[in-house]
Amino acid sequence: MVCKGRLARVGSLRLNFIYGRRCGCVLKESRLKARAEGGVKELLEYLGEDVSRPGVVNTPRRFVKAMEELTRGLREPPPEVVFFPLEYEAEVGPVVIENIGAVSVCEHHLLPIILRISVAYVPGNGIPGLSKVIKLVKWAAARPIMQERFTEWIADLLMEKLRAKAVYVKVCGVHMCSFIRGAKDEHHSMTTEAKRGEINVRLRCKRPLSCR
Repeated sequence: MVCKGRLARVGSLRLNFIYGRRCGCVLKESRLKARAEGGVKELLEYLGEDVSRPGVVNTPRRFVKAMEELTRGLREPPPEVVFFPLEYEAEVGPVVIENIGAVSVCEHHLLPIILRISVAYVPGNGIPGLSKVIKLVKWAAARPIMQERFTEWIADLLMEKLRAKAVYVKVCGVHMCSFIRGAKDEHHSMTTEAKRGEINVRLRCKRPLSCR
């Protein structure tokens, strides 16, 4: 079986960031990790860095470890959601959880996206545990994303995993690819929304990195 992967090209370099252990890769994980670290070392050399310098000699290992952490959602299964019974027959109105902090990676530049995610949902049969909802949102964000597509996907994910009747998601992101390069605008933020079903609630979403 061919291992599906996400390729990032830097000059003549090809770094293969795999989806994880679920696919039947012929190469062992340790070999792939060594190749990834070697690719980072070559990238540093391409950029003009002295890779034997004490300050960066372990940078390839640290970088790969950091990318593993930032993209853990590609390899780890989603958190299991625990449900609690309603215990009465009246319908529960929208449940609102605002300003969940999360970090994603821009799929175009592999630079961080600092996120605040607010969600509202109308429960179906059973009430999902609060902490599990937050963990599910953070897990979903831990991968390379395009924010517009991510917002639509997480709305579908929450509908399924929360067994919800309706879902509303609002995502506010500060993209480092526009913050530190390109437009170099430290004041920007991007807001996207997605709804599934009938839900009437107003969501607030605080700008990430805001001092207020």
